[in-house]
Amino acid sequence: MTAKNNFFQVEGLLAPPIRRAAYSDRMAYVLGEMSGLAYFPYEGVDGILSDAAKLATEIILKEKGKDLEEFLSSFADKLYSNKDSNLQAFKAILDEAGFSHIQVFDKSTTQGFLCRRNVPDEPAYLVLAFRGTEQKIDDWLTDAQAIPTQKDGYRVHSGFYKAFNLVADDIKLALNDKACFDERGKKLPLYITGHSLGGALALLATKYISHDEGGSCYTFGAPRVGDYEFFFDIKAPVYRVVNSSDIVPRVPLGAANQLLIGLVKGLGWLLGFSPQIKSLFAWAERQLDKLNGYRHHGDLRYLTDVQGGRFEKVRLVCNPPALDRVQWFWEHLKASFLKPLKSHSCLLYRLKLVEVANYRNKS
Repeated sequence: MTAKNNFFQVEGLLAPPIRRAAYSDRMAYVLGEMSGLAYFPYEGVDGILSDAAKLATEIILKEKGKDLEEFLSSFADKLYSNKDSNLQAFKAILDEAGFSHIQVFDKSTTQGFLCRRNVPDEPAYLVLAFRGTEQKIDDWLTDAQAIPTQKDGYRVHSGFYKAFNLVADDIKLALNDKACFDERGKKLPLYITGHSLGGALALLATKYISHDEGGSCYTFGAPRVGDYEFFFDIKAPVYRVVNSSDIVPRVPLGAANQLLIGLVKGLGWLLGFSPQIKSLFAWAERQLDKLNGYRHHGDLRYLTDVQGGRFEKVRLVCNPPALDRVQWFWEHLKASFLKPLKSHSCLLYRLKLVEVANYRNKS
């Protein structure tokens, strides 16, 4: 009797992409550095200074600010003339590390760059890095647009979605540059990364930019971007690195938002003894419901807390349980009220990542 073969029935699935990279401490270090380098003002600092001039004039100086505004404008012109030198310095940093610049992207509050690994006898690959939210005030306005956009059956953060689309076409065009292909004409593996808002943009790029030749996405301190359906068709591995009590990866609220809605609903029932109060709770419930559905995506790597700058004590924990993370977060929060903000620093991520990589790659 011949048994019926029910195995391997879908021939098109028998050639999986073996070049998709697993988590690497060394790659996490490299991409952490790239995420930090994304803050380098390669496009010039005129935009930042312009924001400062407007705010100083409008908020502080008002009608007496004319002389200072003229001075700042003149100073901005001088800095703008050094824009090319900024870009040359940026390229030199990449070159010294064994990477070649392909293109920078700069549209409104969205910045990033594309580069290629160029070292003899080493596999070439591409890095697409996005800038986060440490320098420009306008970026935080983007973060505040948290009400998700409904699109193609999923929900995605409206501010992040708009910010990514400012440069999406430019990135797709840049990926057709000959530098993005090997000598046989095949696309090089693409690693996408970013810190903070940059991490959110990296996730959007991983979803919307088709690239099936290997690579992965590493985010550092990235906020939530969309719902489960949004992430469903992402093929590339995603690794999200979170530093101890960093508050940013905990917003917008995920499953806790549903608990908060339940709490508001319960309070409305208990305290809604007047139409006005009942209406207030109903309004709060509607506002919270607009933010429902946010979830994280990817394989979690958690960087433990260190005391007194002793970074050699840091440890990398793979996918710790939620209860452990909540406990650690509140322990760190009690130690310093401002620590969640300090823990978001890209430099702090980089200092910890290099210690982990050195420790785990001792010869």
